[in-house]
Amino acid sequence: EQNYSFKMAKSIFLLFFSFFLISSAYAQDVLKSAEQMPEPVGGLKAFYDYISANLKYPDEAKAKKIEGRVHVTFIVEMDGTLSNVQVSKGLGNGCDEEAIRLIKSAPKWNAGKQGGSPVRVEVTRPITFKL
Repeated sequence: EQNYSFKMAKSIFLLFFSFFLISSAYAQDVLKSAEQMPEPVGGLKAFYDYISANLKYPDEAKAKKIEGRVHVTFIVEMDGTLSNVQVSKGLGNGCDEEAIRLIKSAPKWNAGKQGGSPVRVEVTRPITFKL
């Protein structure tokens, strides 16, 4: 019976330890700022050139003459991909969905760095809708 209890305790420990290792590998802390902040490959100008070239003004917003900015928050991953794309301040009328589409299809960024190592960093960028 004592042997059984030891095996059970060992199994439970291994289960929790494995979970900890897996979750720490996948749930790296997301920083709000880093020593070296992430930036688009080619700089912000290249990023906004991409936005201008690919923005499709939503018909509903065009019909209602809606203009303004949609603030999009996303995570720049350690490999430069963009994830967890969300609208933090929207305009509605199709503009929020278009801003999300643009960020989701945007080219990779250069990852942020902390202590010389790549880190996950949350970034917010405005997307301007102007007729």
